[in-house]
Amino acid sequence: MNFARADEIMRQAVTDHAFPGGVLLVGQGEKVLFRRSYGRLGPGEAEPAVNEQTRFDIASLTKPLVVGMITLRALEAGKLCLWDKLGTFVDAPEDKRGITIRQLLTHTAGFPGGFHLWRMTGDASLATELLLGARLIAPPGTRVQYCCAGFLLLGQLLECLYGQSLSDLATQEVFWPLRMTRTGYLPAGDNIAPTERQADGTLLRGTVHDENARFLGGVAGNAGVFSTADDLALFLQMLAAEGRLPGGTRYLSAPTVRLSISNQTPELGHARGLGFDLPGCEDGYTGDLFPRETVGHTGFTGASITLDPTDGLYVVLLSNRVCPSRENPAIYRVRRLVHNAVYAARG
Repeated sequence: MNFARADEIMRQAVTDHAFPGGVLLVGQGEKVLFRRSYGRLGPGEAEPAVNEQTRFDIASLTKPLVVGMITLRALEAGKLCLWDKLGTFVDAPEDKRGITIRQLLTHTAGFPGGFHLWRMTGDASLATELLLGARLIAPPGTRVQYCCAGFLLLGQLLECLYGQSLSDLATQEVFWPLRMTRTGYLPAGDNIAPTERQADGTLLRGTVHDENARFLGGVAGNAGVFSTADDLALFLQMLAAEGRLPGGTRYLSAPTVRLSISNQTPELGHARGLGFDLPGCEDGYTGDLFPRETVGHTGFTGASITLDPTDGLYVVLLSNRVCPSRENPAIYRVRRLVHNAVYAARG
């Protein structure tokens, strides 16, 4: 497969200032077919060039990678089931007592799309109280409304269930088993792509861009993880192999993976898996050629992961499109063009 056209699109995107830097990785099964880095870490010639080991703020990719995987592992360990209700674990108010784990994972719990903890209080210890006190915009199970609130709450629920911090859980249940050695919350060191310029003129660098996650100290169920293209490829390889790791070790059972990437909301007009998006069912970020079975997720900062489970083809596209400002929508067209070029390269 010749990925020259996808490569050209990424180069042009840097030239057109769609993002300062990025990495594109394409693979199939356990084999990486194409990997290349583009541009610089930030705006300006003084910034170092991006390379394949550059860590990016992956924003909402945290949802399926961390909360989604920990929940599925908890399901297989007998700690919960998808139909368990929120009221089983926490002292929830009447309107939220019946919300299920499945509804939290599929964005059908009824929470509003915008939920700004940092504007509601200066005390992060009140986060759970505020989440449980939020006014629902629809009865649970009746509407898909993408939101961070449900994943913030589910992350906190998992911490209570295991008696560990979400950061430790993510390392124990996700990053270590998948051998994602350059992935985690609260990154240290250099070679980290910066994000948005702050009021004092500095760029966020190694600090999570998402305001809710930042308010909670950088560790949250909706965002906060930094990763590399190669590490995310390991995650997609596991999904493509229906839960099996290279060498034959099982991370998840095949039925669990198949359930997680299947459409759980066919009657609600927007296709969601368990933590995953099914962009091929709508006018999604994967363009025009990827099939309806395609699963993945995007991140506000400019990250995305894509898997065609019918043949194991996957795409990791990392960028810092919010650098220096979030008022730059070019990534949305670039993503579609890249995915079309990748799929067309199959011949």
